[in-house]
Amino acid sequence: MNKINIDAVILVEGKTDVSYLSAFINSYFFVTNGYDINDEKIQFLKLVSSVKKIIILTDPDEAGKNIREKIKNQINSVIVVEIEKNSRKNYMKFGVAESNISYIINALNPFKTTNEIVKYNYNLSSLISLDENPENIRKKIITKYRLIDGNNKSLENQLNMLGIKPGEIL
Repeated sequence: MNKINIDAVILVEGKTDVSYLSAFINSYFFVTNGYDINDEKIQFLKLVSSVKKIIILTDPDEAGKNIREKIKNQINSVIVVEIEKNSRKNYMKFGVAESNISYIINALNPFKTTNEIVKYNYNLSSLISLDENPENIRKKIITKYRLIDGNNKSLENQLNMLGIKPGEIL
């Protein structure tokens, strides 16, 4: 199966959702880690929403509803794609990772693009190691782009969501 391209940030609850979706979708993903959608994440998503569409794709349960409502109340431009409980392939659980592939593809079809989804490799490990105090460069990057502190992979993912090119980092 060819992957479909969605030129947006797809917001999901967990890493399992990203693992499942990335098997058939090329896109940028933002993980809330369940209810853990604090002000820092909301501020980052507001920033992202100025350069990319944000599609909320959370589970059809109370936690998913709370996440959707919290984000919709703070960011007007988000797009909510609802997953129905009857869309699941596993009747023991219900959620994004348990939904049928064809159901998700149909739900995201209006956002499909033929454009390639560009994801840069910033090689932050090498860049950060150039400084005597590697934390200086990390802090500079996080502060300059208002990123959420995390590991290098997380920072690179955030830079990609914002459309920052590798040569523009510092």
